[in-house]
Amino acid sequence: MNTIQSRVYKTAYHTNENLLICAPTGAGKTNVAMLTIVKEISQNKHFPSATQIVYVAPMKALAAEMAENFSRRLSPLGINVRELTGDMQLTKKEIQSTQLLISTPEKWDVVTRKSTSDVALARLVRLLIIDEVHLLHDERGPVLETLVARTLRQVETQQTMIRIVGLSATLPNYTDVARFLRVNPHKGLFFFDGRFRPVPLQQTFVGVKAKSFTQQRLDMDEACYEVVVENLRKDNQVLVFVHARNATVRTAQAMAEMARENNEVNLFSCQQMDGFGQAEKQRSRNREVRELFNSGLGVHHAGMLRADRTMLERLFSKGLIRVLCCTATLAWGVNLPAHAVVIKGTQVYNAKQGAFVDLGILDVMQIFGRAGRPQFDTTGEGTIITAHNKLSHYLALLTRQNPIESQFVECLVDNLNAEISLGTVNTVDDGVRWLSYTYLYTRMRRNPLVYGISANQLENDPMLTKWQRDLIIMAGRKLEKARMIRFLERTGYFHSTDLGRTSSHFYIKYLSIETFNEFINSSMDITAILSMISKSHEFQQIKVRDDELTELDDLKDDFCHLPIKSGPEDTEGKTNILFQTFISSGEVRSFSLSSDLMYIAQNAGRIVRGVFEIVLKQGKTRLAGRMLKLCKCVERRLWPDSTPLRQFGPRLSKDVYRKIEEKELKLEEILDSSPRNLLRHPRIGEKVLKCAQEIPKVQLQVTIQPITRTILRIKVVMTPDFTWNNNVSESRPFWIWVEDPDTDNMYHSEYVLMPKKTESINLTFTIPLIEPHPTQYLVHVESDRWFGTGTVCPISFKHLILPDRHPPHTELTDLEPLPITALDEKFQAVYNFTHFNPIQTQIFHCLYHNDTNALLGAPTGSGKTVAAELALFRMLRTQPGAKAVYVAPMKALVRERMKDWEKRLKTKLGLKLVELTGDIAPDMGAVARADVIITTPEKWDGVSRSWNTRGYVRKVSLLIIDEIHLLGQDRGPVLEVIVSRTNFISSHTEKAVRVVGLSTALANARDLADWLGIKQMGLFNFRPSVRPVPMEVHIQGFAGKHYCPRMASMNKTCFQAIQTHSPTKPVLIFVSSRRQTRITALDLIAHLGGEERSENMDAHGGMEELTHVVRDPNLRLTLAFGIGMHHAGLVERDRSLVEKLFSEQKIQTLVATSTLAWGVNLPAHLVIVKGTEYFDGKQGRYEDFPITDVLQMMGRAGRPQYDDKAVAVILVHDVKKAFYKKFLYEPFPVESSLLQVLDDHLNAEIVAGTIISKQEAMDYLTWTYFFRRLIMNPTYYDLQDTENDSVNYYLSKLLERSIVELRTSGCVGMTDDEFDVTLVATNAGRIASFYYLSHLTLRLLNEEMRPECSIDDILRLLSNAQEYHELPVRHNEDGINSDLAKELPIKVDGNSFDSPHTKTLLLLVSHFQRFTLPSTDYVTDLKSVLDQAIRVLQAYVDYSADLGWLSTSLRCMHIIQMVSQASWFHDNTLTTLPHVEKNKVHIFKYVPVECLPQLLALYHRSPSSVSNLLSQFFSNKQYAKIAISKLFKSNCLLVTCALHMECTDINPVVSIAWLSNNSMQIFAATPRFPKPKLEGWFLVLGDRERRELVALKRLNTLRRNTSETLSFFTPQRVGRMSLTLWLVSDSYLGLDQLRDVRLDII
Repeated sequence: MNTIQSRVYKTAYHTNENLLICAPTGAGKTNVAMLTIVKEISQNKHFPSATQIVYVAPMKALAAEMAENFSRRLSPLGINVRELTGDMQLTKKEIQSTQLLISTPEKWDVVTRKSTSDVALARLVRLLIIDEVHLLHDERGPVLETLVARTLRQVETQQTMIRIVGLSATLPNYTDVARFLRVNPHKGLFFFDGRFRPVPLQQTFVGVKAKSFTQQRLDMDEACYEVVVENLRKDNQVLVFVHARNATVRTAQAMAEMARENNEVNLFSCQQMDGFGQAEKQRSRNREVRELFNSGLGVHHAGMLRADRTMLERLFSKGLIRVLCCTATLAWGVNLPAHAVVIKGTQVYNAKQGAFVDLGILDVMQIFGRAGRPQFDTTGEGTIITAHNKLSHYLALLTRQNPIESQFVECLVDNLNAEISLGTVNTVDDGVRWLSYTYLYTRMRRNPLVYGISANQLENDPMLTKWQRDLIIMAGRKLEKARMIRFLERTGYFHSTDLGRTSSHFYIKYLSIETFNEFINSSMDITAILSMISKSHEFQQIKVRDDELTELDDLKDDFCHLPIKSGPEDTEGKTNILFQTFISSGEVRSFSLSSDLMYIAQNAGRIVRGVFEIVLKQGKTRLAGRMLKLCKCVERRLWPDSTPLRQFGPRLSKDVYRKIEEKELKLEEILDSSPRNLLRHPRIGEKVLKCAQEIPKVQLQVTIQPITRTILRIKVVMTPDFTWNNNVSESRPFWIWVEDPDTDNMYHSEYVLMPKKTESINLTFTIPLIEPHPTQYLVHVESDRWFGTGTVCPISFKHLILPDRHPPHTELTDLEPLPITALDEKFQAVYNFTHFNPIQTQIFHCLYHNDTNALLGAPTGSGKTVAAELALFRMLRTQPGAKAVYVAPMKALVRERMKDWEKRLKTKLGLKLVELTGDIAPDMGAVARADVIITTPEKWDGVSRSWNTRGYVRKVSLLIIDEIHLLGQDRGPVLEVIVSRTNFISSHTEKAVRVVGLSTALANARDLADWLGIKQMGLFNFRPSVRPVPMEVHIQGFAGKHYCPRMASMNKTCFQAIQTHSPTKPVLIFVSSRRQTRITALDLIAHLGGEERSENMDAHGGMEELTHVVRDPNLRLTLAFGIGMHHAGLVERDRSLVEKLFSEQKIQTLVATSTLAWGVNLPAHLVIVKGTEYFDGKQGRYEDFPITDVLQMMGRAGRPQYDDKAVAVILVHDVKKAFYKKFLYEPFPVESSLLQVLDDHLNAEIVAGTIISKQEAMDYLTWTYFFRRLIMNPTYYDLQDTENDSVNYYLSKLLERSIVELRTSGCVGMTDDEFDVTLVATNAGRIASFYYLSHLTLRLLNEEMRPECSIDDILRLLSNAQEYHELPVRHNEDGINSDLAKELPIKVDGNSFDSPHTKTLLLLVSHFQRFTLPSTDYVTDLKSVLDQAIRVLQAYVDYSADLGWLSTSLRCMHIIQMVSQASWFHDNTLTTLPHVEKNKVHIFKYVPVECLPQLLALYHRSPSSVSNLLSQFFSNKQYAKIAISKLFKSNCLLVTCALHMECTDINPVVSIAWLSNNSMQIFAATPRFPKPKLEGWFLVLGDRERRELVALKRLNTLRRNTSETLSFFTPQRVGRMSLTLWLVSDSYLGLDQLRDVRLDII
């Protein structure tokens, strides 16, 4: 290390102090940066994959050099380094796998100012290094100020540690810069002056007095030549810096000419040096480079080929070129020192200002930094040759007489808008606080006069708060005038608008936005648009020079396709000409025009994209279409009238493009042609056709569904109609919008990504329907990047039939609250209140004193449970011994109801309750004895299908359906079937069953009531506003098309809502996913830390004692701040603790997934619904929550005992704000969704015998709610009119299709008689109905199950079952599945990692391998897979047994054992025991025991020998768990067979005797199965020789001694035959037994 590095080492490497290093160029500051990087890496040894370090370099050239340098040096540590600049775009995946990002100030500003996922990237930063921080005084200084201010605010608000390291040249007011960077002046500030240069610098200033430009240039050439020759005589190499590319060649040629004139050519020549001959062979294609090389000279600038530049750098470093003429980019981008450096001239053309400006001191110092080679030279020489009048200017700058000042005020308006859009500045006070982080604030307090602050102002306001406030207010007014924000000056609040966000996102200046506001109108054509963009402020610095006019006229004639109103003599005209030249790929001759063209090329795409987004948000349809076209023109450099095939560039020759355009071949004509006929050249025709097929077009299928008379739901299916290029893996982006062609209104627009493997994309959106109805709407789809892709689909309203207007709501009558004494005395004990609320009072008589069916529609939280209880009390009074069934839509809700009623009904009234769900499987005796059965729709549907054989189903006289409005959702059809079947059972048993439906407020309650057979008396449908606790609702829209960023931008609003509406009362925040619960909770903690009055939301303190028992680390952290999390991924104990803490108000805030709204009754004063979308794994996109879910979440607001008002805050995507405004106050009509699953329910009724003919099927449909709604809202169901014939035809077609589907699946057969076709259930149909499977699963078995299926085959059949089709494959889980597949012993199709069936297979294999899953989401998914696996496999056993396939049946049984025990069939059966993994099996050899039956037998003979072995190898805790395992309490089985003849049947009677006297366990020992599992056995009789299954019987838990009878038909042939009897466990591996059964058939 050199002196500087040694001095800094301790602070840089051993502390986390912020640093400012001021040292001369070339002093080794980069190595100081490296020290801080290595320090950060050493602190994070398990370095995460995401970025943690950002290095900001001032120029792209320097960024590229630093990226290459750091990458080379850090690669041994496994650190990924990438460049992120305007030239180098990175994908999200690349950014996530990068630890060190090298960026420019502008690029990092763009990244951190977007409220997108990049914000999350900014939060991962732990070290920010800013190189050349003295740029603060430059025009780019404000960007650095913004970056530092944003980072410092993030440190304070997010409570994260971000170290800031500033590297700078020597500057006078370094203490101010240190204060700005929050550097401790005693620890982190290091200043080294020119004495610390590694090579001392001798500086020479040469002034040229000539006035004329030509003479000045000649004098400078001569002065430069003299300095160069003087150094060449000393055998030194020289770098000559000029400021234009063409000037490099001109200067080098001038020096070569003067050398010839002065006979000094030999000073330049290197021909005698070693390696010259070899170098000469590496010839450049550039003639001037070759000629100059022979003279010992070289040139270097950014316009040269990369290969030439690299070659010249190498030759100069070897000494084979003595003098190199170059531009300043060499000083910044390439580390190529020389003994002497000459700056020839100090006038630089600035494209932004459109004029020549003075060379910046930053460039001078950087160039001088290249003087002197540390290894070879003791001194370096730097010479500036400039005009005489500039000498003093550069002398003053280089002797550091002027402190650097801030330029921030000039950019204040745009930067303030960026912060408002980001959400970090919401008020004027926030703005003042933000300003205090800038260098401007630091300098204006030190040097106020420069910023126009008088001494009096400073004296009266020493902190300059008022002055800052005035600055912010002035900027706010300007932004409001430009409509970029809404500024309420009275309150001081800023609200960002679409315009402001677009401006920030696309880095467009507010002055340009003002221009666009003035000129944008719907009638603009592309000519007018180009003219407007040419007026934007970004192009104002382009100046017109007289010597360019002729070339501009030529460009206008040659390359401009569109007319230009103004001529080339003004800025707008010149910009327009260059703009069109750029699109036409035209070339310019003059250097200044080339720079201007480059500037336009860099900015045009960004600005046109910004204007497109502005127009799109304003809903101007035609203009949006034109703007999108212009965006593609700029990005593709192509005019719309060219053939779209030109987008393929060099894949086709220019000649081919020309011929296509001459023939005016349209894309459709090319696609319809054969390769042979295209251009009369088959081979070229084939290439053209292939290209045409790759242009991304889509086919549209659009259906409309009226929701109400004013709301229309549109369903769009987008199907790709093009060929994917295998070399292109990215998704294809499209825009879709719905427009009214008559009014030019855009009702909806959406950005859609079509992934490569997608067969189709389904979109659903709602739009308003205005009166009078327009003739049609148009659905327009256009590719975001490709020409020739537009697809338009008209929506005609000709046959639209709108639903009737909805009847009025039930008015809440002003009744005296009814006391609970109105109940029988024994029922009063159930309640802990004295009076019913107004709704309960009004419905009391109907429910408690009548037996009529009832429907109660009322908002969540209005006490509907009491209504159910009143109906239950009525049944208990009038029908003793009858049963009630309570159906709740979710298991969580069933559990909650069970808990509540156990406390009240069971203990107070002695009622027998039973819970019946997929998780809880009580024995049927308990169900038969119960008074009240609490169950889910699916479970009751499955149970009631066999109502003929189940007496307790026929005893039901009260059916309570909670949340009956869910009829319209996925599970709605089950509710329809339950009610229809209940009515059917009732009509057959002639015993009335009372149906009570509970719902939120409904729009079409009358339809529901008619279906339920309710007359006027039983219908109560109150308004949504009728709540026990009045609620105020705030709906706030958030922009942004990407989900995660939009969610991130809502967090601050959540925090502000808590502070505003519920600073001390309980708060519930609902989010869509577990990940969002964590992110939201942690963000709230960060905002809490950023507050000046930082107080925990921990209401009572004392969390430390409770949190040590919490398993989830994130929950442990958040609970300490009084914030809880609740989701299905938490273990049960954690969830219960959080619920308890929240209900006892020990924590104030609970962040939960939507399931909490249904499952747990935890009301709060404030409810925040953070986002109304969730990721639908099946669709692979974000979908809206059903409106009922949102209403349910809102319903949790308001605690009747404590609150006099409640508050709900709904944060939504801004495009959906109007929809939610309407339907959160107006009830939503309930439609039927029976059609989607009609096939399965039809099959169940055919199996049950309810339907045996098509006519009965038709009658069955008329019992459903679907039939009621079909008549009321025909267009929704695609029925053209409601005439009887039309309805009958529609229904018969529907049934025909369903019967065809069921017959294809083998579930239904048909027999013809002379009167009608009879529908007959097949065995497959019975299996589907009994096991509650989809008919498509049986179709799969029909097509793919074979007599000799292997275990692998059956596993694939299991994972492909339709029951797993909706297993969620979340965002980015395809990548996780791919990684998982590499770890598991199973082959998976590499293209199917986004398939739910592939994920199911991987989860099952992980289960058998006992593999640790990658996340809690996967653990929960595995639970749901295993939940269904046993049921599906038992169906597979029945199906294969029915076909007599012995091998397949036995293997299905083995897989049931594998699922139960989480082991492979071939694994050692000892692993069934707790804590016995594969690596522990060997210890049992000491006994010796090789398998589980041997161990159990040994244990029953000698328990002590087994106990001694276990205690020796396992800890006490593990040993205890193994010892109490149910397996040791279970018994070995002995099977004995006896044959008993009966007529032509032979019945082997199988006696099973138990050897042990212990009582049997009901539940099996299955520690790795997610729920208790009943132990069962299969009795299988088979013919091993013929591989045929003869008989199968399923046995429930076997008692101590039992006999089972198995009947079968004997074969026709006479003689001796040998059969085998298997006793197969459905829970344990290795306990199966078999016995031979020999028969003599006479």
